[in-house]
Amino acid sequence: MSNYIEPRLRRDFGGIVTAFFNFMKANIRGLINVFIGYNGVFFILFLISVYFVITGLVDYLIQEKLGSGDTDVAALTMGFATIFLVFLIALATIFNYAISSSYLSIYERRKENNLPKRDVWLLAKKMFWGILLVGVCAIGLYVIYFIVQIVLAFIPILGTIISLVLGLAFNAWISLTIFSYVHNKEKNVFDAFGEAWQLLFSGFWKTLGVNFVLGFLVQICLFSLQIVPAIIAGVIAFHAVQDSGSFTDSTLSHILIILILTLLCIMIMFIQMISQIINGFLYFNLHEFKHNEYLRSRISQIGTAE
Repeated sequence: MSNYIEPRLRRDFGGIVTAFFNFMKANIRGLINVFIGYNGVFFILFLISVYFVITGLVDYLIQEKLGSGDTDVAALTMGFATIFLVFLIALATIFNYAISSSYLSIYERRKENNLPKRDVWLLAKKMFWGILLVGVCAIGLYVIYFIVQIVLAFIPILGTIISLVLGLAFNAWISLTIFSYVHNKEKNVFDAFGEAWQLLFSGFWKTLGVNFVLGFLVQICLFSLQIVPAIIAGVIAFHAVQDSGSFTDSTLSHILIILILTLLCIMIMFIQMISQIINGFLYFNLHEFKHNEYLRSRISQIGTAE
């Protein structure tokens, strides 16, 4: 179709950025439809988890104010709810990486915008357990990465720069691995890790630059929508610190903070979904520079034309 954006072209840095925004402009309706259609359960679970975190905090402040010994129960409630919320965010991240990778993979094959959400879901469901394995492997690798980051924290200036580079490279590697696994049916998880590693270092600085610039722009655009809610949350938090009594007695404050934190969790999920689209475009670009498959296919078509 006329507004199809070919992901496999050999583009420079600016070309990737332009192609990504053109893709988003043409497919934002389809992506939002998929995101809302298959994240409803997570929306509800986020709301419940945040509710228990806030009510646990409120109970803790009340018990502390009254001087009773029941603060342990409230602290446990808040602690378990927070742990569950973190686990939920991690699971939602894996799910949305699967959804966005499936969307772009089908988009490239069909060359259609605003894909039916059911088609995207069928591919994502098929690939979910493999992507979950990638996530488990990533947790193990993150332990090593975290240790390296601690060491770099003791090195002034240079350590900060290396830390930033490693962070971008690590995230890009995992994202490229997920897309490689989803897009190539013949590859298993460990094949995808290997291919992503090779592609990462075949265009290392381009990968880091695109992730940094586009990731920053996407986060600025989406979080700008939360400026007003963030100010409200900040005012409520300030009054909670200054006067725990007024916070614990205000039902409106509880409702507002629960809704704002839930909205923040949902926004994080959407950012992760979009960031995977960025790395999907990078995958096609790096793959084409390395293998020239699309260019060769175009040349062969010219050779067979009358």
